[in-house]
Amino acid sequence: MFNCKKYFFIVCSGLLWIFSPNGIWAVESYLRDSTHRGVIDLSPYQIFPENRMGNGIYLEKKLLDSHSQRVILKIVNIKSTESHVYLFRDQNGVLGLNIVKAEADRDARFWQIDPEFYQYSNNITGLKRIFRIFQNNIQPILPYLRTGSGVTSAATHVIFYHIADSKEVIRLNASGQEIKTRLYTFRLHVINRKLGDSKSIENLLIQDVNYRLKLVWEDENSVSYKLSNGEKYTVDLLK
Repeated sequence: MFNCKKYFFIVCSGLLWIFSPNGIWAVESYLRDSTHRGVIDLSPYQIFPENRMGNGIYLEKKLLDSHSQRVILKIVNIKSTESHVYLFRDQNGVLGLNIVKAEADRDARFWQIDPEFYQYSNNITGLKRIFRIFQNNIQPILPYLRTGSGVTSAATHVIFYHIADSKEVIRLNASGQEIKTRLYTFRLHVINRKLGDSKSIENLLIQDVNYRLKLVWEDENSVSYKLSNGEKYTVDLLK
């Protein structure tokens, strides 16, 4: 009951902040202490109030999201969209990510791969992005890529791919007839969980007619993949 009342107060305080030009000062002074600074400006976003369960994230004073059992900590835009991903801490102190979808992004999916990595995917636009919780922050992985996907986790490393190229080609089917199909070129990237950067495997390009590539860790230093024709290959990451 106490938590519900506290959450109700925070929501009402947020409304006061939005609709009253002077109300923010009264609300901030009430909510501030050594660990709560009131409104946190993360331009163009604002978090209000800081470090409080049930606080809200705002964009130009418009409430994007709030949850009674979460403390919202950070937020970033999903590049090339009007949607957002925010970092929160739950009642047990566990960090997580969640999405705030724009109307144009309503068919997009956002899911957790492991405690550290999350995947965003919109099959209509073809946009795929990877996000990571790293050092208590949100880390968009290689944000200039539009097709980052296929995250495969191991204890110490993570590997994923992006589609570097695609083109229409003519191939022979089982009957010897010429058919048009699309050929995809994949590039692999590896992330050491202890480090912030990803490493691209520059000397390897994988091609297949399937736009999805399934990666499997064979051991801590090698990864395998299987093409649509059934051929399996193993990549030694130490080479």
